Amino acid sequence: MRLRRGMSAVGRPWFLYTAVLAIAILGYFRVPDTWAQTASYDAIAVSGILAMAIGVRRNRAAAAGLWIMLAGCKLIAVCGDLSYAWYARHLHLSLYPAPADGFYLTGGALEIVVLVLILRRRLPARDPGGVIEAVILTGSAALVAWVFLLKPATQDDGLTAVGRLVAISYPIIDLLLVMLLARILIGGGVRNGAFRLLACGMISYLVADYAWAFTNHFQFDAGTFASHLLDAGYLLAFGLYGAAGLHPGIRDLAEPVQVTDRGFSRWRLALLTSATMIAPALLTAQAWSSHNQVADATAIAGGCVAMFLLVVARMTVLIRQVERQASVLENQAEELTELAQRDTLTGLPNRRAWEQRLPLALDHARRDGNPLSLAVIDLDLFKRFNDEYGHQAGDRLLKEAAAAWTSGLRAGDLLVRYGGEEFALVVETGGAQAGELLDRLRPLTPSGQTFSAGVAVWDGQEPSDALFARADAALYEAKRTGRDRVALAMV
Repeated sequence: MRLRRGMSAVGRPWFLYTAVLAIAILGYFRVPDTWAQTASYDAIAVSGILAMAIGVRRNRAAAAGLWIMLAGCKLIAVCGDLSYAWYARHLHLSLYPAPADGFYLTGGALEIVVLVLILRRRLPARDPGGVIEAVILTGSAALVAWVFLLKPATQDDGLTAVGRLVAISYPIIDLLLVMLLARILIGGGVRNGAFRLLACGMISYLVADYAWAFTNHFQFDAGTFASHLLDAGYLLAFGLYGAAGLHPGIRDLAEPVQVTDRGFSRWRLALLTSATMIAPALLTAQAWSSHNQVADATAIAGGCVAMFLLVVARMTVLIRQVERQASVLENQAEELTELAQRDTLTGLPNRRAWEQRLPLALDHARRDGNPLSLAVIDLDLFKRFNDEYGHQAGDRLLKEAAAAWTSGLRAGDLLVRYGGEEFALVVETGGAQAGELLDRLRPLTPSGQTFSAGVAVWDGQEPSDALFARADAALYEAKRTGRDRVALAMV
């Protein structure tokens, strides 16, 4: 059931859970480092897992099975925490690698698989620009991870081969999560409350995980408060996942969305710019701290080259998007021009088209030395036909007459609807031939109706408006002398 618009924020399950979560995390800082701390930590974490599972079912989320699996991945991480606490608190053993690492890495790897499945469902269309941006962000994080985490782990003589494998597995999983997070944030689709809660949960987890990794790398002795602060980052991630599940917006997060060309917002530009600056920043930092000796010169140079190529690839995608948009706009402009010059009832060119094409026809006749005649055609007694048979019949007569006359013309002849029941015709013939053509067209007029026409022959110098005025005067002469005839204008 959708939440009513008038329902207050405090009446919403996700909001209530978030408030209780905040209080629980603040209370966690006062719990001593005993089994009570473990119980408090795992209770808060499990509450987020249960909240997500219950919320997904309650809100009837799309792809509910995937969200339940995501909650299950978090439950595996809780099992890892319990395993770690058992060895540390009960057996007083400090192992590395430990059974807890198996739980943590398994849960992280499965979480990546589930998030990939959700993303494939949410973003089924190809989006090369979004993928390149995600790779840029991940590549910058990978360079930092290599310098501070991966390389030291591979060179640590105090670790066994299995220990090195475990040590590098954590940052690799985090890098994959960074890529998925970037893809989620950059991709299209709904960005409701559940989306923001889920994204913030992923950010909180990654911040806590990297903070923990860097404290180990720099051998920072985290006190009780700092340790609790790191734990709070993980707990906040668990809780935000649960709040996302309870939020009604979860029902739409896995629905397929149409990827469109998005505007390049300032925050995305700032984020990508910062990512491309990481490699030069590392180069500068190592050179400054080691008297111009760069220990990771090869990795940093490779990172710079990769960033440059990725930026060029992203620019190429943007240029292609602009070209596609320009092509679409050009086609739309042509269609609008065509519509603006086309009479919607008869399908003939309209008066606007006539005013553009008549001067061109005169120039063509002057250049080639061909004769040119202009005729003005008017359906006889059209008002009486409308009054007797109705306006719909009158519209039908205009449409059928235009089609019948067009069938009797040559490809180069120009017939337009000038306005109302009046039409204009330009043919590259003399006056006598134009009169004969119009006499052949008169019997084609449908519904037993007739027309009158006036024809003027262009003298090669006369302005178009003067030529039309002479043909129009001849039309009135044809009507005055009995209608259903063609009159030739005098020079």
